[in-house]
Parts: sequence; structure tokens; C-alpha cells
Amino acid sequence: MALSALVSGAHAADLLTKAPPVPYAETDDFWTRPYLFGDLGRTRLKEMGIDLGLSLGNESVANLSGGDRKTGANAGQLWFGAKLDMGKLAGIPGGTVGLTIVDRFGDNLNSEAGIPALQLTNEVFGRGNILRLTELYYSQKLFDNRLELKGGRLPVGSDFFFGLCEFINLTFCGGQPGNIQGGYIYNWPVSQWGGVAHYNITKEVELSVGVYDANPGYLTTSEPSTYFLPGAPGSHPGAGVLVPVELVYAPSGPLNGTWRLGGWYDNASTIDGGLPGIITTIPGVGGIPDQNLGDQRGRYGIYESIVQRLTVDGPKGQGWYTFLNTTVADHRTSYQDYEIAGGVKHTGTFASRPEDEVGFAVGTTHVNSAALSPNAGGNEIPIEAWYGWQATGWMNLKFDAQYVMNPGGRGFNGAGIKTDNAWVLGMRTTVHF
Repeated sequence: MALSALVSGAHAADLLTKAPPVPYAETDDFWTRPYLFGDLGRTRLKEMGIDLGLSLGNESVANLSGGDRKTGANAGQLWFGAKLDMGKLAGIPGGTVGLTIVDRFGDNLNSEAGIPALQLTNEVFGRGNILRLTELYYSQKLFDNRLELKGGRLPVGSDFFFGLCEFINLTFCGGQPGNIQGGYIYNWPVSQWGGVAHYNITKEVELSVGVYDANPGYLTTSEPSTYFLPGAPGSHPGAGVLVPVELVYAPSGPLNGTWRLGGWYDNASTIDGGLPGIITTIPGVGGIPDQNLGDQRGRYGIYESIVQRLTVDGPKGQGWYTFLNTTVADHRTSYQDYEIAGGVKHTGTFASRPEDEVGFAVGTTHVNSAALSPNAGGNEIPIEAWYGWQATGWMNLKFDAQYVMNPGGRGFNGAGIKTDNAWVLGMRTTVHF
């Protein structure tokens, strides 16, 4: 998929969830059509205001070194999405109803191989092998589309913390704040009740504000009335209200891009939502009062996210692109207190393969120096490279290699034993049905 097709869209969260950018062709050729099963009437439905999609993303990975043992793991997700244009269906211009359901499956390579990494080496794993309600919302655009109001069951990363997901290591995938603050900021596929306002100050500048119910009960894998139906969990320790604010600059033209600067505040008084490895020695938290600071409340952070096209090498988005993401979380309350990731991608690697791509990224996640951990003050540093082969119009295969230095921050596992750096090979398969 060409990155240029995404950076102009304000609220993409995960490449695995996006329908093919090419229109359905009348010449229904099996190898070039964008959907495995053909059109199946979806073009006509979209003209009527009903846009449907079904995609599979699968990641198969294996460690060649590092961890406790050499082994492999497979994980993936099946995604179904629907958008209803209420202007066409009910005469409400600017109205949209959105529904997304995600079914995840498989295993975590870090656990299977004993790699003590902070970030997943197969990012698609997580939040339970269950069928989750990821989005159910109503959106209304007003004032010539300058203002959008949106509410319902939402993942924060669909509207804030923008992050492409073209890499298999989680350091380079999705919204960074959710990667390092996953105890109270829930990335895809978890959703919670929330409301968002997007306001276009100019054609290229947008201001967004959100309010979310940051309740750890949404992470349940045993209460279908919460994870599959649009219910709400009961009271839960560590619950609070999450308020993100984001300013977006999206320059248009051939060298388009998306530049984001934002921050968040959560009013809860617990730290990291009870994640394993939680800091217990920082004064003023975890039941340890501090004579100078007293009981601390609230947690916060700031971030930037840049995706920018660098060259125009062809008519279908071919060219070089770069990205840079930085997140810094509240040092008082965060086990992982900052993450930085950057990289490049080229679309149209060969003249004969205009939709093939190559990518490279390097990043780091830092463990708070105040943590009670042998990894305190350390940096986990992953490096990743891949080649993406657009095998057919409806299937992409991405061949991937990762090298994770100092997994866990300083390379120590849960027993305090030093482990080797990890080499991981993998392949991501994306199929649009």
C-alpha cells in the first residue's frame, strides 16, 4: 500500500485494517483484482452508502538466537469493518456509523522463546484470543466539514497517537503512548466509551480533543458484555478519565505528510494500571507516601509523530518516505518512560515491481531509572528491515528481519539472568477478501 494514500487521511491506526486503495476493476482478473473473492456486490453497496471490508493479517516469526530457546510463533487477526454513510442511507449529510470487529489468535514469540523484550516481536498478538468490538461509533461533520464530532466505543489510537503499522516489532507499530503505557492507554483492538472533536483550523491544520473512560475493565477477556457488546465495565481500581489533545499539520502537494504534536492527561492515582514490573520504589506512589510530595495523582505525557514523503518516483505513490515518533511519559509513574522510533520506506522498489516496498527502522524504549529492576535505566534497541512483495492484488507478503539489543532494557530476564540479543526472522501475510 502506498504511504501517500495514508498520510493524507487523518485517523488511520493500523495498515492491516485498511481496504485496498485501488478501485475494483471490471476485468475481474484473479491475480490483479483487489479482493480474493471478487467484488461480491460491494461496489454497488458502497454506491448506496454501505462500505464493507474483511481482511486477514498474519505474522509468523522465529528467533534464531536470544531468549531461552529457539522456537517460532504465529499470531494474527481477522478484521471486519463497516461504514454506513447516513447521508445516502438516512438523509443526514455528514453522518457516519462505523463498526469494527477484530478476532485475534495465536501466540506471543517473546513468551514462547523466553525473550524478555519490552515490546512484542510479533506486534499483532495481544489483548486476548477473542472476538472484540473494536469500534462502534457515530460521527457527524458540521460547518462545511470543518468540525467532526464522534462518539461511541473507540480505541484511542484511531483518532490520536497516529502510527503506521508496517513493521512487525511493536516499537514501530501503532500509537507509541499505548505501547509504553498500555495499562491505561488502550491501542487497537481494545475500545472504550469516548468522545472526540476534530476541528480544521485551516485546510492543513487540525486540532483534536478527546475524552475517554480509561477503565482497566475494558481489558477483560472473560466478560463478553464488555469486550464484544457495547457495555461498560464496573468500577475498577486504577480507573480514570483520559484526555488527549493533538495538533496536526498535514502539508498537501506532491511531498505530502502528517506532522503531529500532542499530549495526554489521565486523572487516576495508580501507576501503569497494574502492569507487571510496576515501579514500587518511586516516592509518593504504590502506597509509599513521600513527606515532600505527598500522595501523587494523575499521569501524563507528550508525543510527536511525523510521516513525510521525501521523493516522487512514480504516479502510484512510488518514492521515499520517512517517519519519526517520540513519546515521553510521566517519569513519576511510568516503568517505560520514553520511546523513540524512526525509519524509512521506499515504494516501487523495482521498475518491474511498482507496488513492492522495502523498509528499515531503528528505535529504543527506556526503562525508568527509578524502577526496582535490574533493567532500570536501560534501553532496549530494536533494528528491523523488510521487503514487501505485492504477490497479487489482494495479497501482500512481507519478509522481515529483527535484531533486538538489550531486550528488557539491559538484557536481564525476570530471574535477573543476563540474556543474549535476539535475532528474529518473520513473514507477515495480509489478505483482503
